[in-house]
Amino acid sequence: MDASPREAKSSKRIKAEYSELKLHPHNGIKAGPTNENNIYEWSVDINGPPGTAYEGAVLPALLTFPKEYPLLPPKIRLVGNVFHPNVAPDGTVEIPILHVTGDDPSRHDSTQERWSPVQSVEKILLAVRGMFVHPFEENVANPQADDLLKADKVKFEETVKRSVSMIASL
Repeated sequence: MDASPREAKSSKRIKAEYSELKLHPHNGIKAGPTNENNIYEWSVDINGPPGTAYEGAVLPALLTFPKEYPLLPPKIRLVGNVFHPNVAPDGTVEIPILHVTGDDPSRHDSTQERWSPVQSVEKILLAVRGMFVHPFEENVANPQADDLLKADKVKFEETVKRSVSMIASL
């Protein structure tokens, strides 16, 4: 069965972005299709940024593109129990760049921060890595992590280190 015109266009865009990432990789981020037959599902490894409780950890994730990409953003889900204010218990990442206009129930994301077709996989991956340095305060997906970060940063960092050490043992 042939791909629809929308799917063919999205597939072409995703392949172009993958080629660009291979040509210009980012330190601390490795990403690409999980297998060559499905450009719509990528595995991602994000190195925890230096100077954070995530430093030294490799945080695996799954990036899933909709057939309507780039009109709609992909979804990213971290694998394992990553303790972070912007990561839901199921691993789903909640940050502004992954929201389309009108998709933010709290209305805290600025329009410039949200998804638009001019955004890219590269920008998403950099934003995800950046959230480990500076969590998005308005996009809380894990209230327990958010409350602990605000109340007791030392205990928050201890909890993070335990969560990422369990991921390393998977």
